[in-house]
Amino acid sequence: MKLRKNIILLVALVFGLVLLAGCGGTKVSGDTPAKDTPTKETMKPVTLKFADFIPPGHPINVNMTGVWAKRVEEVTNGLVKVDIYPAGTLLKSGDIYEGVASGVADVGHDVSGYNIGRLPVFNAMYVGGLQFKGAKASSYVARDLLKELKPKELEDTHLLYTYGIAPGVLMTIKPVKTLEDLKGMQIRASGANVDTLKALGAVPVGLTIAETYDSMSKGVVDGALLPAETLRAFKLGEVTKYVTSGVDMLYNTVHYATMNKKVWDSFPKEIQDAITKVNEEVFATASTMWDGKDGAKGENQLGLDFAVTKGNQLITLSAEESARWNEKLKPLQGQYAEVLNKKSIDGKAVMGKISELTKKYNSEFYK
Repeated sequence: MKLRKNIILLVALVFGLVLLAGCGGTKVSGDTPAKDTPTKETMKPVTLKFADFIPPGHPINVNMTGVWAKRVEEVTNGLVKVDIYPAGTLLKSGDIYEGVASGVADVGHDVSGYNIGRLPVFNAMYVGGLQFKGAKASSYVARDLLKELKPKELEDTHLLYTYGIAPGVLMTIKPVKTLEDLKGMQIRASGANVDTLKALGAVPVGLTIAETYDSMSKGVVDGALLPAETLRAFKLGEVTKYVTSGVDMLYNTVHYATMNKKVWDSFPKEIQDAITKVNEEVFATASTMWDGKDGAKGENQLGLDFAVTKGNQLITLSAEESARWNEKLKPLQGQYAEVLNKKSIDGKAVMGKISELTKKYNSEFYK
């Protein structure tokens, strides 16, 4: 009898210890970390899977995502390493945000315009009629907009950095100097750029940048609305004949890099702080890469130069023609505000904040 009682007590003790061990090794609800949450000293090394749509050798890969990966390893003393999967080898454009949120990738870099329904506040910066004088202004507007409004659409990942690329150009197989020239032309677009082209009488065709070269070379589309850097970086200058600039009221695109939230939350604060500093470094690069800096040509000018070497003719809209295009685009911001309102987002506040920040940074950076 005594032996049986001892066995029962022993089993109860072991069961209690198992329960305690299980409770001590997990994070409880709320923000209170578990007792054994790793510190920088106890954290085990990890290797992150970074999904990117950009191909190897592209300026973004060389100067931004590649640099981010290298610097993260440096500032974490090798605790965090990064394997980049370029050119859509892990996740394709448009699938990257959801892929990061669900854990298919740990980090991802993509164009917000490929997820217009999923990222409506992000895509508010694409609306026609907003005139960003350069990529630096566009980048700072994107950064400040998301920092100040903290849209719910980004809550299921941890945003690392964002940047804008503006203005864009029309690259076409026929010359475009007037609205009449553009009418009926099939033009590659993404995000809210689709509604912009419709308002001007063109026929927008939704394509990713990776699909654009083949579509233009085969005559599937008559042209594309993209930043000038793609003329060189994606060789689009080889399959187009005319490049129309002075259309900054038409185009903006916003890129982002984001991390799986569980992965981010698993890092000690020291690691998070170190990565945040790298994010700021990369943003500083992104905000000047397209415009140029200290007299050096930016990626957009290099793209135009490449197009000329391939026989393209450069066209600039006249002031009078530009005013005609702007008049057609006036209703778009109000219309997009209504789209946001239907999603229970204050559309007037979002569009007003973008307009306010655009004026601020256009004036600050382009005098």
